Amino acid sequence: MTVDSWILEKHISKKALPNENIISWAKWDPKLSVKNIVLKFEPDVAIEKVLNVAEEALQDNDFESGKITIEKEHLQIPGFFGFTGFYMQIPENEITINFVVEITFEETIKKIEYSTKIIRPILEFQQTEYTLTSSQFATSMSPLNLALVNTGSGRPINLKPFADLSNTPDMDIKIQTKIEEIKDESLIFVKTNKIAIPKVVVSGKGFGMLSMGYEYQDTMGNSYKSKLANLSISIEEKQTLQVPITENITKSLTPLLQATA
Repeated sequence: MTVDSWILEKHISKKALPNENIISWAKWDPKLSVKNIVLKFEPDVAIEKVLNVAEEALQDNDFESGKITIEKEHLQIPGFFGFTGFYMQIPENEITINFVVEITFEETIKKIEYSTKIIRPILEFQQTEYTLTSSQFATSMSPLNLALVNTGSGRPINLKPFADLSNTPDMDIKIQTKIEEIKDESLIFVKTNKIAIPKVVVSGKGFGMLSMGYEYQDTMGNSYKSKLANLSISIEEKQTLQVPITENITKSLTPLLQATA
């Protein structure tokens, strides 16, 4: 009995966002006599359901131990076993998690190994240092274009700016937002037809620093924060500046329109 011949069908979700259901099952010759089945899984994985097994048969299992054992008499249909679960944490980067199903037959133990990718959107600034300078010769301020790259696979939605402000006694720095209708249909990363347009408002004279980033979510409602970009501000004459911030999100590997999971 080889791995290639005894397994009739094997499936697991290829990818999933954090807290999104992962579905897996396997089929083998129902004539094979099974003694028990052991499901092993990694930390931070919650097994939600064990397929083909009555719930009362799982009461003696410690689901937090990373191992579930099902005896032969609790299997409802011969030759089939499956499970559903999800990854409970928000990983810093996309990761691969593994599952192992060990089936004890009359004369041997066989393993079925699975792996799936936990994906997430990862927004990073293409440039992390920006400078805003105003002097008596500056008549207007150009928009501050913050280019964001999604290096992950999930779809980012509901972008909102956040900032860490370092004001000086003579300078006041803040971020204001206003809600506008979206006119550019290519902005497919937003969830509705409205978007919050942020702008930097600077009043006074001197030097200051603004560190800003974006809060965002994925389609499962998980929340994230981008790493910060630093904006150094220098104003030679006392005045109030309003600098609009534009977002430009790109993806080097796959387009944002591609379905996630």
